[in-house]
Amino acid sequence: MITRFRLCLVIALGALSLATLHARQQPAAAPEVFCNTMQAGALCPTATVSILKLSGPNVQVWLNAVGKYNSAIENATRQLKADTKGILTPAQMVEIDRWMDKGLNPEVNRVLAQRAAAGR
Repeated sequence: MITRFRLCLVIALGALSLATLHARQQPAAAPEVFCNTMQAGALCPTATVSILKLSGPNVQVWLNAVGKYNSAIENATRQLKADTKGILTPAQMVEIDRWMDKGLNPEVNRVLAQRAAAGR
């Protein structure tokens, strides 16, 4: 459980770091890899099917995997908050919420679109 938690946390924080570094350099329209209406780091199930050009039975396999991934992201965030509740101040907990908040995913999507346009 803790290994999955750490992996999800590393993935989410990595994606957020990329967004922070490159957010202002990309135009507003970007493919929605990470769902704009979900917690930071959560993938868009159907949008990613289109982006990856999946078809047939692979679509359902992908959707199931994305569902598990998104649940892990959500559970990892809850676990992080539970594990650190006794050591962080209320203001620090608000900061953690800000890091995981909805609204950051569009920034990550812009970074991904910029990298795709640059051929990376």
